[in-house]
Amino acid sequence: MDELHDYANWMLGQRLAPRTIEQRVEFADWRLREWRTWDLPGHVIAGWLSQHDGWTAVTYYGHLRSVYAWLLEAGHITKSPMDPIRRPKPPPPRPKPLTPSEVVAVLDGASGHLRSWMLLALLAGLRVHEIAKLRGQDIDETEIYVIGKGGKPEVLPTHPDLWELAQTYPRHGLWFPSPVRRGEPYTADHISGQVADRFRSVGIARGSIHRLRATYGTNLLRNGANLRVVQTLMRHSSLATTEHYLGVDEVERTEAIRRLSA
Repeated sequence: MDELHDYANWMLGQRLAPRTIEQRVEFADWRLREWRTWDLPGHVIAGWLSQHDGWTAVTYYGHLRSVYAWLLEAGHITKSPMDPIRRPKPPPPRPKPLTPSEVVAVLDGASGHLRSWMLLALLAGLRVHEIAKLRGQDIDETEIYVIGKGGKPEVLPTHPDLWELAQTYPRHGLWFPSPVRRGEPYTADHISGQVADRFRSVGIARGSIHRLRATYGTNLLRNGANLRVVQTLMRHSSLATTEHYLGVDEVERTEAIRRLSA
């Protein structure tokens, strides 16, 4: 349809990711086939959205906001029916740390940069962009220096296994230089993609390197660190953010109850 082609070009002008554009065009095609028109009152759209919940509702709301923003800008409508519709409340984040057996599975047989990337997330809680830019001079036997979110410098204790790993990398310069971009590191997207592929190869369908950071925080807590210490090691500004990363399994819940006394 020419209309959807125009919508796709509009999103290109908004610099949206190709995958986002593809998903929104598919969504718009689906809605237009069912509704047969975009000229709908807000209460009809709100009623349709109310049939969905969780992240599905949030995603569909975002898609509809996008479609109607384009329709308005293109002059197909004079007022967006989305204006009075409130964004659905996102569900609370669910922690997704790997289980001990999953950690063994992803590390077993992994080598080279791939294994290093996973260890840096698992034993230092580094974010993927921090891993990509790590240099030999940023790590010594006691400390790891990183530039965190917003360009904020941070210092973390060095796990002994990471210091051992450092002996296999240069003491100065990038640990993970790009083979195609001289003087630049691997991109965060490349690292994320390689780790996700590794997870899928061992049967973890929904895996990302960020799950190793969640595992890092959860393991700190399970090994006796109090929540405030975990917060500082994960470099969160609030405890609420830290809590979203930490998993609790049923065994821990049962043991906590059994330790109670009347």
